Order: sequence, then C-alpha cells, then structure tokens
Amino acid sequence: MSSRPLRLAVLAAAAVTALGVLVPAAPALSAPPAPSAPPAACAPTELTHRDSEAAPSCVHPEVTLDRLPAVGEAATVRVRLRTQIAIDRAQLSIRLPGNLRVVSGLAAARTSGLLQVSDQVLALPLAGRTITFVVTAVAAGPAQIEASVTDLDAVTTGRSGNGSALLTIGATAGASRLGIDQDSASVTRSARVDIAPHAVATAVPGQICAVGAFQVTNKAGAWIPARRVPITVQGKQTSSGSTLTFATGLTGATDGTFNLCFASSVTLYSLFVKFTSDSTLWRVTNNAGSTAYTVTSATLSNVASGTDANFGTLAPTSTNMRGWHAFDTLNKLWDLRGSSTNCWTARESSSCSKITIHWQPGSTDGTYYTTGSTRYVALMDADPDSEHLVLHETGHAFQHMLYGFWWPASDCPSPHYLHKKSGNMCAWTEGFANAITGYVMGDGRFYWADGQWMDLMITAWNNPGQAASRTNPEDGEQVEARVAGSLIDLWRQIDGGPSGTFNNMRQYTSSSFREWFTIDRPLTGLNVTATARDLVYTHTIDYRTGTPGTILANGGFESGTANWTITGGVVGNWTTYPAQAGSWYAWMGGNGTTNTDTLSQSITIPSTVTSATLGYYLRIVTAETGSTVYDTVKVQVIDGSTTTTLATWSNVNAGSTYVSRTVSLTAYRGKTVTLKFLSVEDASLKTDFLIDSLAVTTA
Repeated sequence: MSSRPLRLAVLAAAAVTALGVLVPAAPALSAPPAPSAPPAACAPTELTHRDSEAAPSCVHPEVTLDRLPAVGEAATVRVRLRTQIAIDRAQLSIRLPGNLRVVSGLAAARTSGLLQVSDQVLALPLAGRTITFVVTAVAAGPAQIEASVTDLDAVTTGRSGNGSALLTIGATAGASRLGIDQDSASVTRSARVDIAPHAVATAVPGQICAVGAFQVTNKAGAWIPARRVPITVQGKQTSSGSTLTFATGLTGATDGTFNLCFASSVTLYSLFVKFTSDSTLWRVTNNAGSTAYTVTSATLSNVASGTDANFGTLAPTSTNMRGWHAFDTLNKLWDLRGSSTNCWTARESSSCSKITIHWQPGSTDGTYYTTGSTRYVALMDADPDSEHLVLHETGHAFQHMLYGFWWPASDCPSPHYLHKKSGNMCAWTEGFANAITGYVMGDGRFYWADGQWMDLMITAWNNPGQAASRTNPEDGEQVEARVAGSLIDLWRQIDGGPSGTFNNMRQYTSSSFREWFTIDRPLTGLNVTATARDLVYTHTIDYRTGTPGTILANGGFESGTANWTITGGVVGNWTTYPAQAGSWYAWMGGNGTTNTDTLSQSITIPSTVTSATLGYYLRIVTAETGSTVYDTVKVQVIDGSTTTTLATWSNVNAGSTYVSRTVSLTAYRGKTVTLKFLSVEDASLKTDFLIDSLAVTTA
C-alpha cells in the first residue's frame, strides 16, 4: 500500500514555529466566505514539511524574546510580521498563557479559557512591521507565546499566518530555556479550577468515591466537557507505601464527569486522579508518536473511608489544551460510526484498531493522514482549533478502516482544493472526509483553523465568467465539495443518516464517487432511483438516465433500453442471472446456435479532457470446454466509416463473478463516436456474455 500522505484540500495557512506578530484592537468577526475574485497570489517561500500540502502563506509572523525569564523576571517580546502582500486591515491576535503577564505594549487583553488574548488591527505594508511588548513570568512551567494575523477584508488562503515561541519558565534565575520537553511537558499537574458542576457520589461505608469533572476549551475559549477520557485513581495507603491504582474508568460520554468508587476500609494517606489522552480507541500523542498527554490532579491527603474525594473540575494547561481538544473532538466521529461492535467498524469486534493523532505545541508537521505501515493523522499547532479539520483528517482514517486498510491509488494533485477539479479518487476520498465533517457538525461546512470556511452545500452551477472560488466551485464528480454536498444530502434526505453508506463501504471498496454511487451503492440496497440521482444532480453531478449531454447515459440499464440501440432483445431484468448492480443488465449470446447480438450507443467525448476511459463489468458463463475460442464478445468504437476493436473476450474467459474491465477512449477526444458491443456465437454450445454498470470517466 502506498504510504503517501492524504492531505486536506488546501490548508488555510502554514504555521511557522518560533516567530509571531501584533495588531490594533478589533472586534471578533465571524469568517465570511471567500470573495468571488481571489486576491493576488504569493510565492511559496516557506515549506513546513516535505510531505505537507498546506497552502503557502503570504504572511509570516515571527516571535522572539530578548531573554528567557524565570519566575519574577521580565522579558521583551519582539513580534516581526513579514509579508509578501500589503494588507490594509490586518487583525493580529497575541495569545499568552497564564504563567506570563503583560507589563506594557499591548492593548487590553480578554480572557479566553486559560489564555489572555490581545486583539489589534493595523495596516501591514510590504515592508512589514515589528511590535514589541513586555511580559513578566509569574509561574514555572511550559509557555507558548503565539501570534496570528488575518486579512479582515479577504479572509482566504494565503492571507493569514501563525507563529509562536515556546519556552520553559524556570523557578529560579537561569533555569529557563527555549523550547519545551515533550516528554516532561506532557505530564502536567493541573491547577484546580471550578468551571462547572461536577458529579457527586455518596460513598457507602467501606468505600471511597473519587468524583469531579474534566474539561477543555475550544477555539473561542469556551469550556466544554472532555468526554471518554481514560482516568485512573491513584494514591498511597501510608506515607511510606508505594503508589497504587485503586480504580480506572472514563469520564462521562456527555458531561465529562467522573465517579469512580472503590473498596477501602482505611483512611488513605494520599489520593489523586490522572487523565491520559490514550484510550483503547483513539489517542493523541506528540509528533514522535511516543508519548500521550497526561494531566494529574492535586493530591488529597487523609481521605477517610466512607467519604467522597471531591477533585472539583480539572483542566489541562493551556500549552497542551489543543491536543486535548482534538481528543475530545473524536467523540463526535465515534458517536456517528454506526458500528454494531465496540470498535470503529463492524470489521472488528475486539482488539480494536486505534485512530492516532500526532500533535504538539508549535508543530509545523501537518495537515495530513498517512496510510503507511504507521497510520496516523498529523496536525499542526493550531489545527485542533477547527473541529471540522480534525474530523476531516480522522474521517480519512475512518474510511481506511471501513475499507479494511485498503486505499485507492492516489490521483490527488498538490495542492488540491475543495472548490476545484482534482481526480476521481481524490474527489471521492476528500469529499467523503468533508461529508463526515459537514454532517457531524450539522452545518454542511468546512472550517479551517484560522476561521476560513466553505459551504459544502452550494448547488449553484459554476459561473465560468468568474474565477473558481469557494463561493463559485467548479462542477462535477471530480470536485471535492460537490461530492461532499451530494453525500450529505443523501444522508439527510434519503438514507436516514450515513450508517448505510458505512455498511456499504465495509463490504465494497470504491475508487471514485461514480463507482460508489452507480455500482457499489445499490449492492446493499441503497437508493439509486431517479430520486437519488436527481438529488445528486443538484450538486452538478449528473448520473441521471437518458439525459442528453452525458457521455454515456443509462449505463446501468435501470431505465431499460433507453439511450441504447440493441438487437436480439439483449437488455432486460431477468432472474436467470443477477445484475452486477440494480436489477437490469445486458445479456448477449446465450443461444447455443449461430447468432450475432449488438448493443450500441452514440457518445461524445469532450475535447477539453486529457483522458477518457470506458469502465464496465463483464461476466461470462459458457457450456464450451477446453481452451479453444468458439464464442466472442467485442468492444468496438465506430468512428465514421472506421470500426476499431478495443477488446475481445471469449468462452475461455468464463468465470463465476462479474469482473471490472476498462478500455481507453482517449484517442477519441473531441469526437462523436458509436460505442458498440458485438457478440458472435458458433453453431453449438452456448456462451452467455453479461454486461452491466458501464461508465465513461474523464480526467
């Protein structure tokens, strides 16, 4: 299997480590859709990773400090904003953790979860701009100073940027250092915070109950429950005793609370709870994949038997908060998975495969899912700010599991875009991941981490008089957004949710949306009638039967002989043999006497395509024996007075199932030709040629 990463279609802006920016105060704005006329492009001067398909950014914030402050010491932060474009109104947001306090140089900050955020707006000339401010360290531990900038008048790819500086604040002078140790920083002792009500249990005699709640913040700084997080209750029975584990469990699936009771007839010397971002089903680790994140509570002393050990409401430190937010977001996909087992898919019932996310503060490795031997999602520093983005990348992992870790050959260009044509496979896999996103979030949209977004449910056809954009997407089955919108509407309006699709994908693998819809979808009874085809057509994907202008109409024969010219009554819905898909198919031959049958249709292949391929399914059943060719079926193209045979099959190719076949029609670009199937039998012993699910695909 290829290990080439599968990337999200065009990321908003590449994160840049160790540098940042600043700006004058502006109100928080909801992200508008991209303008119809795209702003000037910039050259990709900075690459974040050799595998990254993140869009190049025109704006590069850089954050540096004149010294590394210890507790009680001050430092000057220098924010340099480099840019390849002039921006009239740039919003700059500076985010500071709780162990740093602003002394001077910044606009008044607002509280956002455990962060202090200062928003400003300024003009950004091509020469760039530098801003400085002074901070004081008030507590030891890891710290991230982050700067992000966005063009308020053109919130679009390439006109935003993100940068940060990471440091570890020491308790004494000279003990601070640049960067953070991922192993040690992943183990943090959380401050006790009373954010929301927590579960309260009444311990019975001979029992102790550890109760409380665990929460994280989202991008807006709002506190939300951290659900299904593994938790252990640990402590000592005596001062000299070893640390024991008394109970294990998960935080609540809806409210993030915990209530873990265990037998204890004595007063415990100490008790604490510990959370980890590594469950039996998904985990978030550092970029090396070696270390999960943990949060350890303050320790309670002298916990008596028959009492509740109330730990209040706990939270991670701000430095690792995004990783925990990503962990919680996976709950949304888990609740949608539609599996009859306790694993991600019904392919497994025990020893479940995990979804692994690599993330760490300041990371520039992302955004992608890799299908290699070590399967994981890589997220950049700010990526978890978008739950849509996390669901998109883990949606790739989910599709991979549905397919039994098979993946179609990639045809994704680099970069690839939600609103532009890519490839048949690319549009299918990216479209599926975006459909997961838009359906799970309930808004039919995709959001990038910096707040940019696209409506996946746009049904207006592309206006060729304007540049393709997120408000004017291109048309057809090779456009990721069109595939995503089609899937979301099928799930909402026809299928009663996505479970039927997941069940279908678990049994049949597809390399394109066309293959899935026209061939594999009906195999599990999913609707492919005119109602479903008309719904997909509203998203500019035309699988309607008998529609003028399509390359090949009624390729599944579900409309009978419509659009086909036949002899010998070769199209029907017989029960002698099953159709490959649906109930109708073409049955050529099968007479056991000298006979010729034909099946043909006139098609036009656009001159604008680079390739065209006829795909079809063929099953051959024969009474002939041996390796001598007696009966044949030919695939032909009639171009004017010239007939060309592209493929020939015979009784020696007989088998028990339909087999997918293809022939190239690229030589006929820009022409109207007749596609013809011709079967010829000899005088004795019949051969049945069964043909179904024809389609002409182009690139």
